[in-house]
Amino acid sequence: MADAADDDDELPKPSDIEVELQDLYRHDEEQAYLTLMSQEVKSLNFACEANYTVALCKEIVAYHYPDKMPLGSFELIASNKVRSDEETLSDVFNGTPYYCEKEPAEDPCFDWVPRKEQIFDEKKLMQLSIWKKEWDEDTNSYEPIDLGYMAYGYHQTRKWAKMGYLNDKGLLKEESQLISEGLITDETQVADYHKKVETIKQLREEYCVREKHAKEVANEIKIKDDINEAIEWLRFHKEKDWGIAEKLLEKKNQGEKYEIQEESDIEEGVELYICEPQRLGGW
Repeated sequence: MADAADDDDELPKPSDIEVELQDLYRHDEEQAYLTLMSQEVKSLNFACEANYTVALCKEIVAYHYPDKMPLGSFELIASNKVRSDEETLSDVFNGTPYYCEKEPAEDPCFDWVPRKEQIFDEKKLMQLSIWKKEWDEDTNSYEPIDLGYMAYGYHQTRKWAKMGYLNDKGLLKEESQLISEGLITDETQVADYHKKVETIKQLREEYCVREKHAKEVANEIKIKDDINEAIEWLRFHKEKDWGIAEKLLEKKNQGEKYEIQEESDIEEGVELYICEPQRLGGW
């Protein structure tokens, strides 16, 4: 059991706190327990008090794992937030809802709500996750913890983020933006981009191909401005969609009105609109 502090400000030393290295679920009516969880090392379980700080918890980790977890090489996470050193366990475990960007659905039957963090006074086992930081060879320092969505997998997302390729939502910027920002400078790649723009424009204006598929084929073909290669690729890989485009092209050639169904790239879903070929520009 943890030694009781003499007053609200006094905290024990890490060496004074008895820990167990097993993942145990505890519910003691008289004593609260905390688990510092990690994938890199064994979890640390110990009796705790409300005034224990995150800084003290970090010192406990570093005390038991000085080689693998020195101070500064990790952060403590709870409720999907990096916790500051000044926070106490009563600050962390106060019933605050688990942080999530998920919005309530319009469905009246939608009853999902963010779970609430364990309340300290209930004296059930509470948990802080130990997140090891990545070492950046370029800056010779540890990288900040990123709790955002890794859209392209952990390693590729980190690589592109360091290169400046991702937007504020963690998604890959358009190639045009990367070029305009000077992040892509290779002459061949820039030239291929402009060829793709013309191929997309031609497929859209002359062949009534959906923008999504026009972009896809422009990236897939070897010669970026070879319209014949693009059409053959669409016939083979997008047979159904190419058939739809051919029917629209037939209407276009006969002077009839036609509608292209465009799948939006935004999260809200699918947008349908009338296509005006003469107004369609580049990528």
